[in-house]
Amino acid sequence: MLGMQRIKSSQRLRYTLIAITLCFSLWSCNEATSQKEISGVATQEVITVIDVDTFEKEALVAGAQLVDVRRDNEWEGGHLENAKHFEMNNPNWQSQIETLDKSKPVYVYCAKGGRSAKCAQQLKEAGFTTIYDLEGGINNWNSAGKPIQ
Repeated sequence: MLGMQRIKSSQRLRYTLIAITLCFSLWSCNEATSQKEISGVATQEVITVIDVDTFEKEALVAGAQLVDVRRDNEWEGGHLENAKHFEMNNPNWQSQIETLDKSKPVYVYCAKGGRSAKCAQQLKEAGFTTIYDLEGGINNWNSAGKPIQ
């Protein structure tokens, strides 16, 4: 009987420790997700994926930092007006992004959205604070009947 009490006590202790560990894990996850809110004010995301119409209104204005990250042959097939061509696999990639103003929004696009998402992450890591990525890339742009050069 004494042996059974030890086993039950040991099991209770184990379950208690598991429960405490789960509570701390859930609590820390909640803390991590709430880090976006500072003193009751929500912070803006650095990278935002935006639709074609919003991209057109914002990225095609004079002075916007618009970057096409597609390959040379894709660029030559047509691109957005006033876009800069910074091919991601280009050895000059880093020096090209250094020509952009980190304090101003940057608008990026590729063919479908995969490369521009990677580009947006690299820009974020480089210290850019506002990055907009065209949802679905230039393929969505073309499907919407928007102009290219």
